[in-house]
Amino acid sequence: MKIDKFIQNLINNLAPRQKEFLVGRFGLAGEEKKTLQELGDRYGITRERVRQIEAEGLKSVAADFAKSEGVKLIEKAVNYIQLNGGVKKEADLANELKVLWDDGALTVNQIRFLFEVVKNPLCQPEDEKFHAFWYLDKDTFKKADAFAEKAAKFFANKKEDLISKNKFSELLAQLVKASGINDVVAINYLAVSKKFGINAFNDFGLSHWEEIYPKTAKDKAYLILKKHGKPLHFTEIADKINKANFSKRLAYAQTIHNELIKSPKFVLVGRGMYALKEHGYEPGTAKEIIQKILKDKGPMNAKQLLEKVFEQRFLKENTILLNLQNRKHFKKLSDGKYHIA
Repeated sequence: MKIDKFIQNLINNLAPRQKEFLVGRFGLAGEEKKTLQELGDRYGITRERVRQIEAEGLKSVAADFAKSEGVKLIEKAVNYIQLNGGVKKEADLANELKVLWDDGALTVNQIRFLFEVVKNPLCQPEDEKFHAFWYLDKDTFKKADAFAEKAAKFFANKKEDLISKNKFSELLAQLVKASGINDVVAINYLAVSKKFGINAFNDFGLSHWEEIYPKTAKDKAYLILKKHGKPLHFTEIADKINKANFSKRLAYAQTIHNELIKSPKFVLVGRGMYALKEHGYEPGTAKEIIQKILKDKGPMNAKQLLEKVFEQRFLKENTILLNLQNRKHFKKLSDGKYHIA
């Protein structure tokens, strides 16, 4: 069924003003939805009068709808939402109804209009807590909200498992088992809440984590290095940030360099090369890195020491050997090994 044609048939018998107000209020002509004030100003009437005319039009459409094949469309949608736990994020439902209603041109505004005509399912507009979603009754609304609260506490201390170890499926299985629901319902409950999000690498987590919604250049660079797992040149980091498409704002290499060099989270490990301190890289000059290795590991010959330094720094071999010649800081033992002076 072509939903656009079906809706046109529903509203064609309305009084001209009723039809215009419904088209304007729901954006049925493909334009932005009109407010009560905008329509009132156009006709020199009050917002309340516009609301009355809109309600009269919806009532008339509802009477015709009840006798149409549209009833089956709503039944399909309601049954589908029920299978998904009684709630469904609006953006997801819009895509899925294109298949369920066999109309690839279906729009969100058309869905909103038809659901408003029959008053089922019910709409939860987007706000600070929720994405816009549809729900069947107050009980399912409360269940979804309660589950989201429980899930937020459950995932709060599992950042590394979710971001670094890809254990979402395993953790979700634990959560749904403890909650007595299936994973499809659980995912729908999580999807409507703004407590959670999915980053550019498809990692799930809490929305306030910088790994999920990185806002600053530093946060984005951190996530890139965390996911890459190895040091990168700051120009590569900027390039990967732009390819990840975190936002429309471009990341500039020099800006990234300035942010990295200021933050203790990042370690300069070579000329323009940065790594994360949490990955085991130590801050400091070449001399300080050599000193720390010798202090922790004891005397080493040149080959052993080079291998250990290369784990921490992208340096030329001669640079390391030249540092070892500084007798003020290092001494060569009788067995040829080096140690701290």
